[in-house]
This record gives sequence, C-alpha cells and structure tokens, in this order.
Amino acid sequence: MVHQQTLDAPTVQTSEKTTCLLVEDNAFVSDAYQIVLEGGGFRVCQVAVSEPDAIDAILTRRPDVALVDIDIEGGDSLGVATALIAKDVPVAFVTGHPRSVLPAPFSTLPYLQKPVSRAALLALVHRLEEMRDK
Repeated sequence: MVHQQTLDAPTVQTSEKTTCLLVEDNAFVSDAYQIVLEGGGFRVCQVAVSEPDAIDAILTRRPDVALVDIDIEGGDSLGVATALIAKDVPVAFVTGHPRSVLPAPFSTLPYLQKPVSRAALLALVHRLEEMRDK
C-alpha cells in the first residue's frame, strides 16, 4: 500500500531556471557566456550592451543574478551595479580589468578577470545563487 501511495503522490518539479542578466557589449563574449550558462542550466534573460539597456532589463526582466563587465557601450557599468544592488540582485564583475580599478563599495563584489574558463563562470553564477538564497 505504501508503494501505491508513493506512486500516486503528486510530484513537484522545480523547472524554474535561475535567470541571469549579462551586461556585456562584446557580442562574441556575450554569445560564449550565454552558451556556457544555458549549457549549465541557467537562463540568460537578456544581454545588455549599455547602461540604459541594463536598467531597462533590471526593471522589466527582474533577473535573479547578474554578470557585469566594467566597460560597456557609452561608459562604465557602475550605475548598473548600483541599480542591481538596490534591487537586491546579486551581481559579479567579469572584466578584463584588475580588481584594483573597482571603487568601494564595488571592490568587495564577486569578480572574475577575463579570460574566464567555463568552470569558473559557472562556479561564479552558483555563488551568486547562494547569495540570493540567503
């Protein structure tokens, strides 16, 4: 009888994938990141190449996490990082710049220096997921 109840019990599936906003103005880089992330079980909700694109995505897409390059079309992405932090979206910088170029309070955020490996990128997004779930 227990076996039959187990078979008949409704199952709950968690098919919701963590959504990630990519803020990157190099199409080759964003395409590569998107392939890696989606292959790793995440969903890229939008690729933003500029601050206005990114702010729009933050407000309309409500990403779970975000990966942000420092230099983006039209300037830097510190305003984007500020908006993400204000919305409690875990954010990490993935950039060619050394960490030392990040002013406080951004210097303590998760960070990877390009070029990045597949494993490092996925580990970073898993870390952001853990930050979100706290």
